[in-house]
Amino acid sequence: MKIIEHKILPFQEKDLFSPLRNKVDYAKLLVLSARILLLDYESQIPSSSNMKLVIEKMNRLFFYKEGKYFSISFPFNVLFDGDKIISITSYSGREVDSKSISAVISILDNQQFMMNPSLIDFYIEPFDIDSSGLFLLEEIFQFEPSYIRYDHDIERENGKLHPLHHLDVNYSTYGTFKIGLNKAITHQYFEDLQNINTECCYIID
Repeated sequence: MKIIEHKILPFQEKDLFSPLRNKVDYAKLLVLSARILLLDYESQIPSSSNMKLVIEKMNRLFFYKEGKYFSISFPFNVLFDGDKIISITSYSGREVDSKSISAVISILDNQQFMMNPSLIDFYIEPFDIDSSGLFLLEEIFQFEPSYIRYDHDIERENGKLHPLHHLDVNYSTYGTFKIGLNKAITHQYFEDLQNINTECCYIID
């Protein structure tokens, strides 16, 4: 198992903890996280949140701040030298580097793409966008985000309809559902819940 942890600095929290509502949000979070992993910086700035990449049979990113944890799939191959990340590539072999990440973000932030998030239409239009971003984004859109979030939600607590402690599984309005929890969970429990190499957790009503 490989585990890489990074602090999430205050100026990064807005982007990394924005709500996930669709594949566009997932793609943006994925490439922004990959950029942080590749930079491998050390900062003395205080931080109350962090990000963890766990690679075993599963490849997942975990994000933590007080009262809120969430996790997504990380559909890339990672090459290490000891504990240092040397490169990140997609499963088809495309390099996930600063150039392709910037190209993906440029597409996602493009006003016309935001109005009509279709890569087919984007191919047709003669935009001055590096093709590596288009191909990488197309590949990302094919993957399952595998989104799961733990909330300690005091503001919207409503008995068993919206328990104080709960898991939200999936992000879309037509696919999401909640699993109530009787108490707060630890980071380790949250990770074990998604790790096929640890014992299963059981749901008991």
